[in-house]
Amino acid sequence: MNYIEKISTISINLEKCERVTKHSNSEENQAATLANSFIDIEESMGKIKDQISQLYLKELNKDDVDDIILEIGEELRHILYHINDTKVYDYLK
Repeated sequence: MNYIEKISTISINLEKCERVTKHSNSEENQAATLANSFIDIEESMGKIKDQISQLYLKELNKDDVDDIILEIGEELRHILYHINDTKVYDYLK
């Protein structure tokens, strides 16, 4: 499924949820915002999973570990951005 199909399908389903739609207004459709967030978070989680798997390797040097930690941090920052970008998860702040 390509990005357009994913965002369309997720948005249609999220439009069925009052917890999402009650935050929409004329300037922003929360279903679309949340759909985009979920797609990006899904991608970041896959990257984090791969990065954590690298930490199981025995031949890592200190620079490798440092790079992995920074890469994980960047993906977590990206996830946090998307959590903060939607009103649906304001209670997490």
